[in-house]
Amino acid sequence: MPFAFFNRRDPWWDVDGPAARRQRRRQRFVSIVAFVASLTAVSGATYMWALHLGVAATLHLQLAIG
Repeated sequence: MPFAFFNRRDPWWDVDGPAARRQRRRQRFVSIVAFVASLTAVSGATYMWALHLGVAATLHLQLAIG
């Protein structure tokens, strides 16, 4: 069910209790922080790769490909 991803309210949310809600909020926070960290790592690696290739291109170095 692709629409299950868009459901923001859990029908069992009120049944779980405060400890379960706190745990769920913590898991969501940790997953968001991990996602942002991974995006930062990928963008940093991409930036450094582009910088490296840009420096190599300005020095007219031939890169061995394949």
